[in-house]
Amino acid sequence: MAIHENSAENSSLEELGGSDFEIADGQPDIKGWKVKDVSGSKIGDVEELIFDKVSRKVLYIVVDLDASDLNPSSKNVLLPIGLATLHESDDEVIIAELASKQVYRLPEYEKGNITPATESAIRNTFSGLAAAVAAGATSYESHPEGFYEHEHFNQKRFYGNRWNKGM
Repeated sequence: MAIHENSAENSSLEELGGSDFEIADGQPDIKGWKVKDVSGSKIGDVEELIFDKVSRKVLYIVVDLDASDLNPSSKNVLLPIGLATLHESDDEVIIAELASKQVYRLPEYEKGNITPATESAIRNTFSGLAAAVAAGATSYESHPEGFYEHEHFNQKRFYGNRWNKGM
């Protein structure tokens, strides 16, 4: 079934909070954790997790960005899970250097409103295509096959050493 650009009602993506699903046994519940860049500067906090009801995989972290010079007011954004890693021992989410510079360019997340166009804009922000998206050059009414197989959604990268420790 195609997901239409201006409709999120057919989306298989859902916020974990308020759903009938929960974090898998052995995996940490990262809601409320600090989100930092590789230098240790705080960027925001994990507000929520977005998962795919079909694959039962977390695909996005909803990050409540702190106000800063780059971001004059706080806002929630969707960060693909593969662009971050869990700190090996501290309860923190670390964003890769390149991603931390671009996270402020992400569109604001509105609860329950995730469309293929929004997801394309997110991917293009991290692919250096933000200007093309702003000009309307790259947008989808539905996702191309394999959209969620991209490295941006790599759970092993996200869980890193914690995955290997049985989490």
